[in-house]
Amino acid sequence: MSSEIVKFPKVIILLCVCTFANFMAILFTPSLPLLAGDFGIQPSEASLTMSIFLIGYALGQLPYGPLSNRFGRKGALTIGFIIALFGTLIALFATSFWALCVGRFLQAIGSSAGLKVAFTMVADSHAGVAATKAIAIFSLAFGFSPGIAQAIGGFMTIIGGWKACFLLLAVYAVVVWILTQFLPETSREIHKDALQWKKIGDGYMRQFKDPYIVLHALMAGLATTAMYIFVTISPYVAQSVIGLSPEVFGLWALVPSFGLVTGGLIMRRLSHKNPRIMMLSGILIFLISMLILSLCFVNSIITVWSLFIPAYFLYIGGNVIWSNALSHGLNEAVDKSNASAVMQFINMGSATVGVFLVQTALPTDRLLLPAAFGVIVVLLFAVWLKLKAHHPK
Repeated sequence: MSSEIVKFPKVIILLCVCTFANFMAILFTPSLPLLAGDFGIQPSEASLTMSIFLIGYALGQLPYGPLSNRFGRKGALTIGFIIALFGTLIALFATSFWALCVGRFLQAIGSSAGLKVAFTMVADSHAGVAATKAIAIFSLAFGFSPGIAQAIGGFMTIIGGWKACFLLLAVYAVVVWILTQFLPETSREIHKDALQWKKIGDGYMRQFKDPYIVLHALMAGLATTAMYIFVTISPYVAQSVIGLSPEVFGLWALVPSFGLVTGGLIMRRLSHKNPRIMMLSGILIFLISMLILSLCFVNSIITVWSLFIPAYFLYIGGNVIWSNALSHGLNEAVDKSNASAVMQFINMGSATVGVFLVQTALPTDRLLLPAAFGVIVVLLFAVWLKLKAHHPK
């Protein structure tokens, strides 16, 4: 099994599964300014669609732990994809902004299955360095998916507005679900009592009480937060401040994505290195990138170069942190399914809180991105020191 799940063509399917929520979350973001105009709302209100998605995405990680123990990994995926498709159709035919938000929430609950189950499948069959290498493959897909999603979303916005984005997502949900039928079932056994409330509560409580799992999840979550803050705020900076069209912005958005790809390649090569040192290295790369972006923005040097090039290096650092934190956080877990669910809940919960906080400010404020990234890098250092104190070896 371990030799099959990360080999072509199954690995391609698995990559589609783990990035499914990225496409659901990000593809329509180039149409946010247009959506705000269509519904007669403020840009900050339109950005709530990202916060609502992230809330659903974070909460949605938890049900798929017991569901994948009860119905198998593929069964949990089927449940998730049905919910995601239903939510996408609600958003597509929404006649009010709040109906759209309901659709986005259901999209998120359903698409949560992708990332959580994909990580569980890898954890089922890999450990240690092998797990880090496998997750590094995921990070390559994560590197391409945000930029590709924004690029496609930019062109779809030009072709048919925000509705065209959701129509494409509905088709994509069906296609990816069909592909999952070719994946092997990695669950070693089916637990028929997995959905009992007491068993669910006890299982999750053990994971939340484990500082090894929680601290690693927070490290990954802060890196994820930086990415989602960037994809939420950058459309406004690029289109309203710099003056890019949606399709040109979509193409420039590929630049930071290549940072995730670069980070994934680095981790493939350095997966045998000490994960604590690798996480610290990622934080330092993040810090330098944040300082360069801040220096430019504080001095009103806001161009495509000062926005996207620092983001490229920031994404490299974020990927190095993310890959090591998730793989080694799961390494010691006995119940891989519930541990993965808790880690992804903390991971995406962190992003949800971060995006919600930045949306209380004006999205075109030139100091918003530097301030947000500055807070994140301080928190990264704090969590790293806490992890070092809890686990000195």
